[in-house]
Amino acid sequence: MSSEHPTSLLKADQEVKRSFLYLFLTIFVPFGLGHFVSYLFRTVNALIYGDLTQELHLPASSLGLLTGVYFLTFAAAQLPLGVLLDRYGPRSVQVPMLIFAVLGSLIFSSAHSQWGLIIGRGLIGLGVAGSLMSAIKACSIWLPPERLPLSTACLLSVGGLGAMASTTPLHELLKLISWREAFLILAVLTLCVCAIIHLSVPRAYTAKNTTLAQMATAVATLYRSWTFWRLVLYSVFAHAIYMSVLSLWMGPWLRDVAQLSEASMANTLLWGTVAMVAGSLTFGSITDYLRRFGVQPIMVCGTGVAVFIGFQVLMISGLAIPPLLIAMGFSFFGTATTMNYAIVAQSVPAELAGRVSSSFNLVVFVLAFILQWLMGALLNLWPATSSGHPMIAYQWSLGTMIGLQIPGILLWLTFRPWKRERPASC
Repeated sequence: MSSEHPTSLLKADQEVKRSFLYLFLTIFVPFGLGHFVSYLFRTVNALIYGDLTQELHLPASSLGLLTGVYFLTFAAAQLPLGVLLDRYGPRSVQVPMLIFAVLGSLIFSSAHSQWGLIIGRGLIGLGVAGSLMSAIKACSIWLPPERLPLSTACLLSVGGLGAMASTTPLHELLKLISWREAFLILAVLTLCVCAIIHLSVPRAYTAKNTTLAQMATAVATLYRSWTFWRLVLYSVFAHAIYMSVLSLWMGPWLRDVAQLSEASMANTLLWGTVAMVAGSLTFGSITDYLRRFGVQPIMVCGTGVAVFIGFQVLMISGLAIPPLLIAMGFSFFGTATTMNYAIVAQSVPAELAGRVSSSFNLVVFVLAFILQWLMGALLNLWPATSSGHPMIAYQWSLGTMIGLQIPGILLWLTFRPWKRERPASC
């Protein structure tokens, strides 16, 4: 029996560690920063909505449209984004797109009309549209498929840090500077992320034997697949509502229903984002662990979505439950909805990951745009007073959202998610 020399084993171990460090510094950190910026832009309006309303006299429906246009342009970019990611790789796509976010942030900071804000917000949504998809594509290239749920969860937790930065830290910063100056700082931060990605991320392969037209045709085939739609529909409404509420309506709910002051609201939103980070890491770790015993990721995802709906019920129940508990529960269990990114990406080979992930993302963000506007329109049926919108307005708006999620849970049950796969070998 032959054995390897201890020096060789030590050298091999060092190579593994160096490889992990290399992937961490050149893949996870750069794309994680991109997702951090994306989430910061996505959720910032939940804190500055009062400044926008006061300065530009925007009603709830206009505020919902202004914030939701981020989702609309984000969604519009998804199909070409998926094709480009699979053709040219994440590095070559992400950097040019983030430049649009820089431009949008500059326009938003200098706008003095609703349309100026909409154009700036739309460019921001377009610019950060590839942040998570580029990260998932990079992970699908350099990591084994079974590690996608955990790596996606870690990336989403970095996004949660971006959302965290848009709460109490931004609230304290806005005591020193205006919201316009804050967006100038965001433009500079985004430009720095562009430089980091350009300088550190290695070039990926390109699909030289496949034309862009052929790749686009594959997307059309994907949208005709019932298998794809089954994976999408069981969680997509919950996912879209999770983003819609956290990026805007959680702030007004804390003010109008929970009767929190501006400072208390910012602190509650901060703890909600802490719960978001914890939720991403928890669900990713649980999924990664249970997969060894044949428990499917879709079982963990669907269970989390069911509890998430329960916290929405608590938001409109009128029960004397601490708003901090509701905000943290909503944010923690809402992260279960994002696990479906990895589930969908796992269902196809790595060379298709960009297209299938962005095709799923398109559905999520179009729906998020519609639902965020719809919630504002429903709230407007009960005009705001000096103390905000009444409880009944939120009961109708959030109650409608809850009703839209119930069919997804019923569809999930038809999958029989409790059925185990063959356990992975240890």
